[in-house]
Amino acid sequence: MFFRFAVLCLGILAVNGQTIKWWSTATLYQVYPRSLKDTNGDGVGDIKGITESIPHFIQSGIDCVWLSPIYKSPMKDFGYDISDYLSIDPIFGTWEDFLELSNALKAAGLKLVMDFVPNHTSDEHDWFIRSVNREDPYTNYYIWKDSLGLDANGTQIPPNNWLSAFAGSAWQWNDQRQQFYLHQFTVGQPDLDFRNPLVLQEMKNILRYWLDNGVDGFRIDAPPHIIEQIDFLDEPLTNDPSCPENQFCQLNHIYTMNQPETLDILREFRQVIDQYQSETGRVIVLMSEPSNLHNFTMSYYGTEQDPIMDFPFNFNLIYDLPAETFAIDIKAALDKWLLDMPTGKVANWVTGNHDLPRTRSRFGIDDGEFALSLYMIRMLLPGVSVTYYGEEINMENTFVSWQETRDPQGCNAGPDLYQKYSRDPARTPFQWNSQNLAGFTTGSTSWLPVNPNYVNLNLEDQMSSIRTEFTFYQRLAEARKSNTIRFGSLEYKSINNDVFAFTREIQADDKYLVIVNPNDIEVRVNVRAAFPQLPEIGLVYLSTLGLTTTANDPIILSDVILDARGGLVVNF
Repeated sequence: MFFRFAVLCLGILAVNGQTIKWWSTATLYQVYPRSLKDTNGDGVGDIKGITESIPHFIQSGIDCVWLSPIYKSPMKDFGYDISDYLSIDPIFGTWEDFLELSNALKAAGLKLVMDFVPNHTSDEHDWFIRSVNREDPYTNYYIWKDSLGLDANGTQIPPNNWLSAFAGSAWQWNDQRQQFYLHQFTVGQPDLDFRNPLVLQEMKNILRYWLDNGVDGFRIDAPPHIIEQIDFLDEPLTNDPSCPENQFCQLNHIYTMNQPETLDILREFRQVIDQYQSETGRVIVLMSEPSNLHNFTMSYYGTEQDPIMDFPFNFNLIYDLPAETFAIDIKAALDKWLLDMPTGKVANWVTGNHDLPRTRSRFGIDDGEFALSLYMIRMLLPGVSVTYYGEEINMENTFVSWQETRDPQGCNAGPDLYQKYSRDPARTPFQWNSQNLAGFTTGSTSWLPVNPNYVNLNLEDQMSSIRTEFTFYQRLAEARKSNTIRFGSLEYKSINNDVFAFTREIQADDKYLVIVNPNDIEVRVNVRAAFPQLPEIGLVYLSTLGLTTTANDPIILSDVILDARGGLVVNF
């Protein structure tokens, strides 16, 4: 099989006459800006810190930096409550800092993607202030509803029983306007009304503004919540005995999430992107958070004839893998996405983000090997791979006390339940070195505590040794650049429920084999019996750190020994 590659301008690659867009084989790196690097000593990461990190991005072999919000915000939800979509929050720096970052990334050959948060604004946004005052055209920019009257205590009764994702009623009374407003997240995040065409046009203008300023794409936040059922009916109870009082899990969210009109709104965003690409020739990526419903997530793709998202994020390697994972679970997670994904679309693989526990911690903090095995799977499957900052050195969750908790979801849960709901443990500062506060800040404090293990787990130490988590990540990133991993075929299977394995092949003499043992005991396996087309002997390309095999060691495929939770990449 002969493949012909031709590089075209503006982010398009031609493969055998077919165009491949830059993002379709990219490694995305999610930066949580508060936690990457602080350059002014205030304990909060900033844009200059991201710019200073570009050499690290290059050494990591990533293709694109994705930023969580850096827009102006009162930080009630740490940037996801936006008071001005067209400005940079001073805590992160200036507009000039942003332009410097954008230009430096382009000079380094890296793309820049930003979070786009359309569902809600901050209650300090000018639109909301004017809406409270009933100033047209802003009067109906948000979801306002009348009270149902007063209860026995003289308190205003909300329009229905809807609950916030951060606990408690999703309705907040506004004395000035004498109505309730909807907030599906914090009280400081009023929901916009997307049935108002002016709101939709405002959001489309925001997309174009950032495209005009050099951004290469967007990740859409919280699309399942973007529009509500028009009759505002009470949602049914789940009757879940394990769900605490007033928590989101108390209700079945059939009226506040996944409404059919959601896709119409996402199509409007798609039209902005398509028009911009047509006008400029630039390739822009549009991706989104998934729905909580698998089928609805798949609908975000659209079809070949009616595309919507380039891809919704795939959390199957997070939600579908239990703490005690078997090979069949991994195969099922792949099947669920690859078999249901619409024709002609691109897959993606995610193992962690700012809302979820870190990969290493989900399977027990001492189980660093299985996290590495999952990174191996994520980075060598076809499609897009997403790395959450710190995964390249295998960071784990940090204990954050109740007194130190900053996340509103954790704070709203109270001191008894905050550890169950807080997202802070996965958002702590990046561990650069073994110096004070892990080299994250020049100051004496950090906005969240640094994990005490930074003394032994940090980038600088891992770069100074040959066989570490970071050198492991670098080797995976190097393999992702190969044509075999970018464009090769995929065959995957579970072997006797003990071992998960897959091959990537682009031609007969150019193959990779990935083998993972999810069990907590060593296993011995005949891989060649499952993949008889493979040669009897291969060469080790990479192994997880517990395995004694190292690069270029020969390995007999009919008798492979894998450590508990370990993995191996073989090349031919």
